[in-house]
Amino acid sequence: MSFTRTNSGISNNHLFHNVDIIIYTEGGDKSFSIEDIEEDKYNTSSIDIKFWSGLFNAAKLNRTVKFKALGSKSVSKTIRDKINGNEIKNVAIALDRDLDFVLSQPKESPLILYTKGYSWENDVYTEENTIEQIESFLLEQLLPENILHEITTSYDDFKKVSQRLLRLEIIFRTKGIRFITDMAGERFFNSKKSSKIDKKQITNIINQRKKLINERPAKLELDIKDLCPIKNNYGKLIAALSINIISYICKKHSKITTTPRQILECNMLERYISKQIESCDEYYKNIIDPIRNI
Repeated sequence: MSFTRTNSGISNNHLFHNVDIIIYTEGGDKSFSIEDIEEDKYNTSSIDIKFWSGLFNAAKLNRTVKFKALGSKSVSKTIRDKINGNEIKNVAIALDRDLDFVLSQPKESPLILYTKGYSWENDVYTEENTIEQIESFLLEQLLPENILHEITTSYDDFKKVSQRLLRLEIIFRTKGIRFITDMAGERFFNSKKSSKIDKKQITNIINQRKKLINERPAKLELDIKDLCPIKNNYGKLIAALSINIISYICKKHSKITTTPRQILECNMLERYISKQIESCDEYYKNIIDPIRNI
């Protein structure tokens, strides 16, 4: 299949769905190739679609759109590059910011939308939303001071190590290696023992991974003092922190012994989107609004 045919197929795909524009996202159960995309294969549901469609509704975009999740991060970047190269039309893509704007300066386009933080998890799994979710589970109007203290101290404890984690991730990325962003965030927590991050796990990972870098000492050549370590840290780690705190507090202070991750994820996302419907985040409103005129 030629690239010309692929580009034409993608550009005209909105006509088959009777919409103004196709919005591709990451995520979904299956990953597709660029040839699959031309044949209109895609995931119809994903957490990314839920997140971005909620934001588009909150921004009150006056154009009809169809969301499609691609699964593969590599094909998402292919779509991004095609948009930047003006190879395809009537298409936009919504991506996790990751550390793209820290490690490089990607070409920007109104048709390429990035999350405000590392990924959607950084927006959804905030300390405020975590507190509200625990209030909901415990059926409390306001949490007792002792429970609120447990939550805030767990976040404060994380903030003490988050700057170092971000620093290490950037050092490793500049060497072409991921530090923890290819790992499950859950490995750094144990809700049976504590609501706080397991610092021994971090130390173990540092001892394992430092062998991958030959340069000694490994130096950070970028200025990151103005980077928020919560906003820019690994999204799945931020999510794991919130979920661990919720699980630990509920086990300790209620009869809720299990909190299914998928149910909790949906609850947290719905909470976030409801707030956006009330008052859309200026960052997202500003990146979605230009699509009105494209």
